[in-house]
Amino acid sequence: MGATGWLRWIVDFSKPFRMPDFFLISGLFLSRTINSNLTTYIDKKVVHFAYFYLLWLGLTLLVTDHDVLRANPVQFLKLYGWNILQPTGVLWFVHMLAVFYVTTRMLRSVPKWGVLLAAAGLQIAHQALWIDTPSFAINRLMDYYVFFFLGYAISGLVFDVADRAKVRPWITVSILAGWGVCNYWLTQHNLHHIPVYGLLMGLAGALAVIEIAALLSKWKSARFLRYCGQNSIVIYLTFFFPMTFLERVLAKNQIIPDVGWGCFAILVISAVLPLLFHLAIKKTPLIALYVRPKLLRLGNKHTALATAAASRFSKARLANAAKCRVFRRSGAYISSIRSHCY
Repeated sequence: MGATGWLRWIVDFSKPFRMPDFFLISGLFLSRTINSNLTTYIDKKVVHFAYFYLLWLGLTLLVTDHDVLRANPVQFLKLYGWNILQPTGVLWFVHMLAVFYVTTRMLRSVPKWGVLLAAAGLQIAHQALWIDTPSFAINRLMDYYVFFFLGYAISGLVFDVADRAKVRPWITVSILAGWGVCNYWLTQHNLHHIPVYGLLMGLAGALAVIEIAALLSKWKSARFLRYCGQNSIVIYLTFFFPMTFLERVLAKNQIIPDVGWGCFAILVISAVLPLLFHLAIKKTPLIALYVRPKLLRLGNKHTALATAAASRFSKARLANAAKCRVFRRSGAYISSIRSHCY
């Protein structure tokens, strides 16, 4: 909106951990499917994200670059292709999830400690600018793959952290308060931009979010957050459209003079409108915007059903499913990958 408001300190506070948190949680449930047959894995972990990225990339470009489409359709197609190779737009994280899932599948036979050390080294090296490439995707892999792989490698520990947070809420609140003070001080001194600090602050923040979400899961008053989490894919894919429109309207008309409250209004409306739109189209063909059609799914239907049935009755799956439900009840952050748990 052309100025800075009171929300800036919240943005700054969350900067060290908002993407590490997302990717760490994305890796939490990978152990369920990492050894599944290749067709099933590609369908759920690659085609799934590719479908949404390609579809919503096109819709996004129609909004941001419609003038290019009218003037030169070939150039528009080139722009579309370039955004597949260099996912610099608002949906870059969807693109990177597919990359991370493929990378982890390829590295599954490598000792986890070795992958973690290598990923941490790349994160530190890139933050220190010792390694840099012209590729947006490769740079983001160096930045965030360590958090994704951590979620996969230490998922049991993360679940234990969530369980302990629920059992000892007051101790958890004390720990969170201490973390909040430290994170605020460190971000105010821009230490999250320093190698090693950035890695540790990202991990600490991600675990703090998990503890907060575990506490929220105990409160019925957090049902709206729970609903947001259960439909987070809807918000992630759609928020850009109301946000862009509202930014232009508010900047032009100054309907809300205070920048902070104006940004807060944009934030809330951009989260709620996608949910309302999703409800409106739920029983129409437009639901394909959020649910991949069966025609675009790989693998034999009967094989998939048999595999699901066998997996459903395994003790390990039942134990993990119980823990997954804890996370699903924990608000928008922890439930951000709910639709991809299976």
